[in-house]
Amino acid sequence: MDWLGVAVLLVVAVGAACQVASGLGFALVCSPLLVLVLGHGPGVRVVLVMSIVLNLVVLARSWQHVRLGDALRLLVPAALFVTPTALLAQSVRTPLLSLLAGSVVVVATALVIARRELRWLDGTRGAVAAGAASGVFNTLAAASGPPVAIFAAQRRWEPRVMSATLQAFSLPLNLVTLAVLVLVGDGAGGGGGGSAASATAVAVGAAAPAGLPLAPLAWAVAGLLAGAAAGVALGHRVPAPVVRAVALGVALLGGATLVTTGLTGLL
Repeated sequence: MDWLGVAVLLVVAVGAACQVASGLGFALVCSPLLVLVLGHGPGVRVVLVMSIVLNLVVLARSWQHVRLGDALRLLVPAALFVTPTALLAQSVRTPLLSLLAGSVVVVATALVIARRELRWLDGTRGAVAAGAASGVFNTLAAASGPPVAIFAAQRRWEPRVMSATLQAFSLPLNLVTLAVLVLVGDGAGGGGGGSAASATAVAVGAAAPAGLPLAPLAWAVAGLLAGAAAGVALGHRVPAPVVRAVALGVALLGGATLVTTGLTGLL
């Protein structure tokens, strides 16, 4: 049995279910493992494509709760930091990128767990700071959620408002980040359409460079579809704290694994 493939399926399914059920958690859960399996650049791009699919799923169910003005205030600084971060990352060795991406995930997850009030996130400067940090996190690890989730918590948004607004922010940011990474990197491709499953598979394949093993991608797509369906079915039945605890636990483990792999490669 392909145990690595099964692990990819399970982790992606858990992340997708968390994202659909709570509006947060997919990239934090999936990015570490997919970066390890696919490599840093392809892993981040595949996570971005799957995040875009989930952004659309969540928005389709909650668009009426979006605070568009707040989403735009976060998006502008985030988008401005994508290209500089991508260009800087091009000159960094792969093990160091793994170490950096893993550290980003661990720090981001710790910030979400801490839930401490940060006064500097109040007002316009808070939106700029949270958006900029989110743009950097998204480019390095496809994990834009934590800085803006902390910003939303600081403003005491209702859970449904936070979930909807963060999707409206993340969707265009993920599109911008993916475009920049494809242009700056060396991978592209694409084609075809059909069913939702095949369209998702084509989109994921388009984000990854030629020559990438297809088996992990197939497991990832299967996990994405299964997790999204589970999130829709169970979203109102599973307590949000339970969903969040599972997501954060897997994220911390994955981030720590990436850090260890990066350190091993540097030594």
